[in-house]
Amino acid sequence: MTEHDFAAWEREAALDRETALDRAVADDHEVADELRVLLQLAAPHLSAPADRMERVLARAALARRRRRRTALAAGLAVGLTAAVLAAAPALAPGPTGTVLTPAASGPALGAMPPAGAPAGSPEASASASPGPGWGDPRTASPSGSPSVGADGGSTDDPTGDAVGPIRPTRFTPLDGVIVDVPNTWSDLTLLATAGRPESVGYLASQPLAREPGCQIRNGVQPAVCLVEGGLLDNAAIVSVRVVRDEKTATEAAKRSVLLQDIEVDKECLTQGGTQQLVAQQVVIPNGRAEVVELSACLRRPTQETLSTLYRITASVRLFGTATNSPITSTD
Repeated sequence: MTEHDFAAWEREAALDRETALDRAVADDHEVADELRVLLQLAAPHLSAPADRMERVLARAALARRRRRRTALAAGLAVGLTAAVLAAAPALAPGPTGTVLTPAASGPALGAMPPAGAPAGSPEASASASPGPGWGDPRTASPSGSPSVGADGGSTDDPTGDAVGPIRPTRFTPLDGVIVDVPNTWSDLTLLATAGRPESVGYLASQPLAREPGCQIRNGVQPAVCLVEGGLLDNAAIVSVRVVRDEKTATEAAKRSVLLQDIEVDKECLTQGGTQQLVAQQVVIPNGRAEVVELSACLRRPTQETLSTLYRITASVRLFGTATNSPITSTD
């Protein structure tokens, strides 16, 4: 082989090597593109964690414990404030009216109405009406944490005020939810129909009536109403609904307080209400978390009525002996 032939052979070999390398690179790019497409098409479906409901239950239990601690701390603070205000006139010189009296500064936070003050009077309503926001201290527990029912619901009055005998009442169409109702209160369940998508429970400190006995308002006769036609002073009517939504249940479980003071809606105003409170309790009747929502419409409530309402909302549970609420399905 001559030098010229060897050089030609070397050039051909180099060209073959370059061609093979280009093919290998092209093959690698093609493989990478195919792999990228496969990964995009075969993205794994991530299911919910197996312990999701256990986490929701744990958050709900933690929220209950926080509510009790908050109620106890707020109640002690209210009691201490009341004691200081009560002792102030005796410790300060001059006439009583010059030392932080109700006439000068308004009633003490959480104070009970003056003895003999009629329900609905300015003294009674000013001292008993809670302020806006969650966890008002006037619904707190100065005497200790409430006891726990079968599913974690409170069964004791957290304010320490006597609210009288109670009767556990089951709202069967609302997944069997049980609520402690004072013996002097009325209760009724309005069943869902074709024209009414959800069942609703009602509690009231006044007698309740069904459609034939309800007054027509704005051309409509309500299916459930108060016998008196509206709320009397120091009275309340509470609606009970079930919200079957896990996201709402998760949000409710995170709250550390029970009652929320909200703007009075049109329906409550129609009843003569001056204040509206809402509570949400998490229950799990069939392996899925849902919310029991209690919306209370009140008219100039006293501290005792607010205590009763707290006890009702804190007693929500699923298990135990209870009397079935009467059901009506009037359209």
